[in-house]
Amino acid sequence: MRGLRNHYRASMPFSERLSKDLIGALGDALLWVKNGGKLEKIITYPDYPSKRTTIYKIAKHLGYRLSNKPFDQPAALLFFEDKTTKFAAQSDYLQSQKNVMNIHCTDISKVKVDEVHQAVFSYNTFVDPRTHQGKAVLKSDENAMHDGKVIDCPYHDAQQGQVVQVVIDNTVDAHTVMDYRVPVIGKALPLAYKKFKSMEKRFTNDVHLSELIDIDQFFSKEEQGLILQFAAAMKVDFAEFDVLRDHQSGKIYIIDVNTTPYGPPAELSKRDHQLAVERLTAAMKGWIEGQVR
Repeated sequence: MRGLRNHYRASMPFSERLSKDLIGALGDALLWVKNGGKLEKIITYPDYPSKRTTIYKIAKHLGYRLSNKPFDQPAALLFFEDKTTKFAAQSDYLQSQKNVMNIHCTDISKVKVDEVHQAVFSYNTFVDPRTHQGKAVLKSDENAMHDGKVIDCPYHDAQQGQVVQVVIDNTVDAHTVMDYRVPVIGKALPLAYKKFKSMEKRFTNDVHLSELIDIDQFFSKEEQGLILQFAAAMKVDFAEFDVLRDHQSGKIYIIDVNTTPYGPPAELSKRDHQLAVERLTAAMKGWIEGQVR
């Protein structure tokens, strides 16, 4: 549904659209004054991001207008479609613009992630449940379903649209597991997070503690290089990866790619949340300044 400032969902009442347009216009005017008569734009297309997303917080910290309405030559243009398989990349607007972040990343399914992981790291997570012996993880191929469960193999009941992966030992203790969350902006890895979950909720997004960390302290230069190679192979310019380190082998596994990330993560301290936004914003500004409009 078209609005004056953004494209809104079709079900949004006219009064709500009008209110959002008026409040947004006032905000734009204040930013214009604050920035000395200049108002840069970040366009996310086709979807408008939630206030909880990383890109929303980056735009706010930069003092840029954020919109999903097509404009020519914004400071940054991010292909932002919250789907596993993305079709809007072929839109006339995106195809007519330069330097579109994520324009070539149209598949973030677990099948695709595993395929690229094998090509970059020379090992992967998928197993054949019919012949595998022992424990494995059954989950949806769709992104962000958080429906994983541990199964015993051999297993013959996997359905179309499901995948089976090795069990990665990312335990902290008998009751807790820990995932890494690694943002990628351009060719930068500006930071990383630790995300702690209870064993019962290991396949969900229900985090009880998060920590901002220096990526150099937890990932070697070689591993960081492989993460960036993986990003290039996935054709992402702006994303966050879920990374697990297996305690038995010491190997890292990228198990999910999120191109419409929410962040910084829940349960991060207020100070670390602010510091993370500052570092992410600096990385985004570096990418913007490196582009030729």
